[in-house]
Amino acid sequence: MGSDKQQPTGEPERPPRFDQQRVEEKVTVLQVEGELDIGSADALRTALDAAEAQADIVRLDATGVQFLDSTALGVMLASAQRLAARGGRLELMNASPAVRRILDMTLIARTVHLIP
Repeated sequence: MGSDKQQPTGEPERPPRFDQQRVEEKVTVLQVEGELDIGSADALRTALDAAEAQADIVRLDATGVQFLDSTALGVMLASAQRLAARGGRLELMNASPAVRRILDMTLIARTVHLIP
C-alpha cells in the first residue's frame, strides 16, 4: 500500500529504511529508520524474518523510529515469540521515550527486551 502522507515540513513521507549487520556470532542488529505502521508492517516483518534466520538474538535499533503503531507492535511481538520459542530474544535499543511508553502501556516490554 502506498502512502501519500506528508511530514510537517510538507515533504513527502519516506518509507522506513532497514540496514542489517551482524555484530556477534548469534546477534544481529537491525537498524530502523522511519515510521513503523500498517504501511510498513510487511517490510518490518520481512526484515525481522531475515534477521531471525541469521541469529538467536535480534537487536532492533530504534534510534530513527519516529512512530510505532499497533500493527508494528504485533509484528515485533510475533518475532519476539518466535525467537523465545527457540531460546532467543528480540531486543529493542535506543527507543525514544514515546516508543518506550507505548511498549510499557501495552505490556509488550515484558516480551521485547528493552536496552537503554
